[in-house]
This record gives sequence, C-alpha cells and structure tokens, in this order.
Amino acid sequence: MNLLIRNSSQIVTCKSNGLPKAGKAMSEIDALEDSNIIISDDMITFVGGNTELESYLQKNNIKEIAEFDASGKVIMPGFVDSHTHFVFAGSREDEYEMRLAGKSYQEIAETGGGIWSTVTNVRQSDKNELKSLAAKKLATFFSYGTTTLEGKSGYGLDIENELKMLDVINSLNSSNEFGIDIVPTFLGAHSIPREMSKESYVDLICNEMIPSVAKAHLSKYIDIFIEKGYFDVNDADRILGEGVKHGLTPRTHIDQFTSMGGTEISLKHGAVSLDHLEVMSDEDIKLMAKYNESAERKTVAGLLPGVSYFLGISYTPGRKLIDAGVPVLIATDFNPGSCMSQNMQLMMSLASTQIKMTAEEIINAVTINPAYSLGLDHKVGSIERGKQADLLIFDMPSYKYLIYNFGVNNLEFVVKKGKFFNVNEITSSLSN
Repeated sequence: MNLLIRNSSQIVTCKSNGLPKAGKAMSEIDALEDSNIIISDDMITFVGGNTELESYLQKNNIKEIAEFDASGKVIMPGFVDSHTHFVFAGSREDEYEMRLAGKSYQEIAETGGGIWSTVTNVRQSDKNELKSLAAKKLATFFSYGTTTLEGKSGYGLDIENELKMLDVINSLNSSNEFGIDIVPTFLGAHSIPREMSKESYVDLICNEMIPSVAKAHLSKYIDIFIEKGYFDVNDADRILGEGVKHGLTPRTHIDQFTSMGGTEISLKHGAVSLDHLEVMSDEDIKLMAKYNESAERKTVAGLLPGVSYFLGISYTPGRKLIDAGVPVLIATDFNPGSCMSQNMQLMMSLASTQIKMTAEEIINAVTINPAYSLGLDHKVGSIERGKQADLLIFDMPSYKYLIYNFGVNNLEFVVKKGKFFNVNEITSSLSN
C-alpha cells in the first residue's frame, strides 16, 4: 500500500553518509520546507518537494494514492534510545527520598539498596511477569517518540536470570504492540552478586555466561560498569576480550563517578559506544577523538543527562566532546535507580540547557548517531528513500520549538514501519 504524507511544513531528514555526525556535521540535519513523503508498506520510497513529487508519481504511473495532510506539521525520524534498562521489576522511590536526604548513590548501594534491590525483584519474577511489566514501559517510550531502543540485562547476576532477561528482551523485539525495534545487550557485569566474590563472578561471566549468551544468539553486544566498587579495567580487559572472542561487540559504562581508565580499555576492545562520561577528562576526550580518526567503525559518546538530573551530579562534557570532533548521542538510561524516565524529549531539553547543545546537534544525537552505534543506521535514524518508515509527526511551527516548548508533548502521531499510531490514544490507554 502507498501513502502520501503531503504538505508538511518541515521534514527533518538527518540524512547521513554512512557515518555518525561529528564536529560541524552535528549541526547538519537537512531540513526540507513544504515537502512530502511517500511510504510503500513499511518503507520510505520518496522524500521531496511538490515538483519532485509530481515527477515521481508520473514516472511510477501512480494515479491514485492515499493521502495524509501534514499541513502545519513537523516530521522527524523516530527517536533511537541506545541505552536503557527497561526490563525490571519493582521500584525504588524510597531510595530517591534517601538521596534527597543526603545519601549518595554509592552509600545506598552499600546498605543493600541500589542495583541489588532490583536484582532481588527480577530473580523473584518469571518471564511472563517481566514481559508484561516491560511492555507497558515500552508504550510510554513510544508515546514520547522512541521507535527503536536498546535494552540491557544486568539485574539477574547469575546465569539463569541473565538469560531470562535476555529472553524477555528478544521476545519483545519479536512481538510488541507497536513494532518497536529492540536491540539486546548482555550486561552481566553490572554489579557483583552478594553470594560471590568478584573474582569468582568474573570467572562465571567469562567461562559460562558469555559462551551461553553467544551460543543462544541472545545478544550482539556486551557491556560492563567500570566503576569503583564494581569492575576495574583489569576485569574489563578480561570480560570484554572474552566477549569479542565470542562475537559480541562492546558498549561500556565508564567515568560516571570515577575516572579509572575506562576510555582506553573500551577503545582497545573496539567499543562502539562509551556511555555516562560525567567525569571524563580532557585527555580521554582527545584519546577518543584520535581513535576515531582511523577507526573503521567509529565510537560514539553516550550522553545521559537524565542521570545527572536525577542524581544531582555533574553533566557529561558534551560540548567539549562535540568541539573535539567526537560524535555524541543522547539516551535516557531509563532504569529504576538513577533515571526513572522514558521521556526522550526531556533528555533533549536537558542537553540544551545543561550541556549547551544546539537543537540541530540534539536532533542528530537522538536519531542517526544512536542508530549508528547500534549498527542500524542503514535502516533507521533518518528519513531517506529505502529506509524504514519510522516517523514522528509533531504539531508545532518548527523543529526548534521541540526544545523551546519543554515539558509538553507536541507529538501527535508516531509512524512505525508505516503504521500510524495516535499518541493521545496511547496515553489514554496507559492511564486505564
């Protein structure tokens, strides 16, 4: 079936050349005025102005076509959230109050809260319970414009429960209400289980977990939390090395609270995304920029401004990273302990006010750059012929209005694989 989306005031294409946007290119979004899109089934087959449209219709002998009038609307690519922990059970609002009373994230974890609280709930939940909880969370992501996302394990911390989480993520990717594309990441090295020493747990990850994940084809990616009290660079060297040996591509959590050499070890193993980076040094920014000069697959810096807001910690030096020529992405890091929000639009607002990114840089950072980091830029992340029809239709005067009018969801329709979803209807269903 063909559908013409006609007369939009702006189409923000985020057109790319097969590489992530970096440096000055992060300001290039290729916005088209008064333009049109044709969708054929689930694919984009045309993007252009009225003159080009008439020529295309004649050339392809299309005499009748269904139309959607997008007059006064702004169309963008669906958002890509490349860092989430959306499969979990329970909540931790009590810990949030403890933090407001002065307790640090690390102090809460040391008293049995933090990640371990969620691990306990996940271990006590079966697959169906986890899938049901996660499906509702996906609907909220979708209502704010996220059409593709990554999901990590990491709340099982043993073979049975890590595999259980990955099974749930893969199952949801195969079948969810909105057709959201979901990319699983194995994060066994998220924390150290109470019942084991760190050394024994690293052995378990390397000798049993990674081979099991790889054999069952449960994940393309492997992640690790490199931080004081969790895993150090020696652990990372072993775990990431074993992952690469089994065909898993690294993504890493580094420099959130402590700079421990995470940049160098991540790049050594070809990590495609280095996330958090709140305390990243100028030297490591230069190291990342230099690495990307010759790397065949570029490494993207993952900014997680919602975490800084939620925990009250410093923001990632995103401005320095961009000015150094490092491609950056913005993600929610949605999780129950340090960022309980699926709202990518909120992250965009924080990136503007707190990291001093421009609207254009922000839009590239939530579309084509995270798509590249997930190896999906050939499919999603931009509005181009031959790509999947994942579109956001906003009722607003220009793309800059999205950053300006913060705290309000101006999204009217989400188009996923060519299928239209009314945002008001999704929101209403969530409240029932």
